[in-house]
Amino acid sequence: MKCAPKSIFPAFETIKAVDGVLQHIAYHQARFDKTRQECYGSVDKISLSSLLSPPKELTCRVRVEYTHEVLHVEYIPYVPRKINSFCIVESNLNYAYKWSNREEITALLVEGYDDIIIVKNGLLCDTSIANVAVFMDGAWMTPKEPLLKGVTRQRLIDSGFLQVANLTMQSLQKMEKFAIMNALIGFKIIENVCITRKKD
Repeated sequence: MKCAPKSIFPAFETIKAVDGVLQHIAYHQARFDKTRQECYGSVDKISLSSLLSPPKELTCRVRVEYTHEVLHVEYIPYVPRKINSFCIVESNLNYAYKWSNREEITALLVEGYDDIIIVKNGLLCDTSIANVAVFMDGAWMTPKEPLLKGVTRQRLIDSGFLQVANLTMQSLQKMEKFAIMNALIGFKIIENVCITRKKD
């Protein structure tokens, strides 16, 4: 796959660290390697495990900004935010790589809602910060073509917990449960979820 022209921007990786231990680092390493190779032509190996030293006795968000080389590393205390209400927005946005420039995603946010659910070509994709899943017909299903293939999504697909499917607006009506997932949140079922279509 050829990388989009946005490779003029740095990419970034977000990793959860608990008491100094990087969580699911192999999945982050795989995405880091793939992005460096496809977007920046890198063939050398940079080990994230060797590079990063998160603080002990703290749950933090490790942010690694990079191109062909690592540009900046931050260790930020992780404070979960409340997410319950979502506004559905339609967009043809492309975000196959985790770019540091997120202006196009930020521009889609709707005031008065905790987050958005992006619909592309009639199919559910992601929220602004997470992959999504719905529980219906006795199984957890996640969009086959998300905006960004997150590491938690991939891990749960590999484990057999998640199935992939083309999910539509009708899926939201049929679902029994709704969940979001990313490296920091993990897999979180949203209780009493409120989902509204954006008004024109």
